[in-house]
Amino acid sequence: MDAPLPGLETVAEELAAWLEAMRLALGAERTSLWIVDPDGRLRVALRSPSDASLDPEGVPLEGHALGWVVSEGVSLRASRKEIFHGGGGGWVVAAPLSEPRGDRVGCAMAEFDGVPRPDAPQALELAAAIAGRLINDARAAEAALEDLRRSEALYDTVLDLDRELDLRELSAAVCQRARRVTGARGAVAALWNHDERTGRIVASDGEVPKGLSAMTFRGDASYLSLALSNATSLPLDDLAGRKRLPLYVEGVVSDAGSAIILPLIVEADSIGALAVEYERPREFGERDFERLRAIALSVAPAFRNALEFGEVKAMSLSDALTGLPNRRATERALASAAAISERTGTPFSVAVVDIDHFKKVNDRFGHDVGDMVLQSVARSIRDELRPGDHAGRWGGEEFLVVLPGAAVEDAARVLERVRRRVEALDVEWRGKTVTVTVSAGLSGCPEPVRSGTAVVASADAALYQAKRGGRNSVLIAGDRA
Repeated sequence: MDAPLPGLETVAEELAAWLEAMRLALGAERTSLWIVDPDGRLRVALRSPSDASLDPEGVPLEGHALGWVVSEGVSLRASRKEIFHGGGGGWVVAAPLSEPRGDRVGCAMAEFDGVPRPDAPQALELAAAIAGRLINDARAAEAALEDLRRSEALYDTVLDLDRELDLRELSAAVCQRARRVTGARGAVAALWNHDERTGRIVASDGEVPKGLSAMTFRGDASYLSLALSNATSLPLDDLAGRKRLPLYVEGVVSDAGSAIILPLIVEADSIGALAVEYERPREFGERDFERLRAIALSVAPAFRNALEFGEVKAMSLSDALTGLPNRRATERALASAAAISERTGTPFSVAVVDIDHFKKVNDRFGHDVGDMVLQSVARSIRDELRPGDHAGRWGGEEFLVVLPGAAVEDAARVLERVRRRVEALDVEWRGKTVTVTVSAGLSGCPEPVRSGTAVVASADAALYQAKRGGRNSVLIAGDRA
């Protein structure tokens, strides 16, 4: 369906579905939505069935029965001839569309080839109230966006956010701007997994409860998750009287007096939420709500783009087979550890881990089993590492492990745990157990004078010595071997 009048584009699909549902419920042949345009005429904005043509001319508000429905705010039930003067047989029922504050914006009309049921006007009035709210919401959002555009700084902000592809930076910027334009004391941005009904706080700004960053929550466990799981806005004007649920996350107490929570909607699903909080009850006004809604409408596509960009970026830095970071990502981790060591004088260690006799595994059992071995070894390495350590696929059957802040003696203990775990693996294939072991060469940077490349070369040399010495071992480079 078309929406020829400005301000209805964002709710055209909802109104189209509403028209069709109303037609079926009333048993009408046709239903239509008439809106008052800026020139003061009533024009058809939508019509069901959708193949019905729209009236480009419309009808005047004064001197026409539909105009009387709008101006007087009353329903009408009459023959089509009485309303349209020669428009054929049948009957017409019309009801006014009103915004919540009372302004009349148009009317809804149902056309019947026969005589409509007696309660059709009352049923149409109830349905029209729903359409009135939808139109009011759309126009309020448009008005809020227009208000934001009048402020050059905020308009530039919206444009900047739309171009931002880093999710963390985008979320932080959104919180900062949302707090500023609404006069709130704090703001929170969250992501939502619609399928799993779980969410995660990704950014906050201002005076919000401490420790929120990166916390997770589940559906219906807080006001935030309630808004997300139902894809609905929650203006909470008096939190002091609503102690049933926490504001954001279970176990985190907020002393906010009032708050606004708005979901970020993309293709009818919540992908995240933006919330602002105030110190006192009923501290926000309608204008604050509209401005926050304008920001939410603007940044929802940007959040989706940032999420998709993050997924693509993660894929570009991940090894598809093992799930570990690929060589490119591992080189970055190595460079970062070397740079930190140079600036702070703290040690770091590097290990090159190689699967023993991997070619024989491929030749004897096939590449599918070889892939299984690679995946099992990758899991073993990942599971034994400390928080902050990095393991990536370096190439073929080799893995590179970067241990920031670890002297070689400490790193050797970590790699020995990896070796033992791999040795205990049971990789089954057609009833046979494939024996797997690894060798590792380890080198460290106790003084901030050696580059990451030099440390890798030293670890690689130690690996070569471990292979020559019988494999299934961990050797430290140099005189510590």
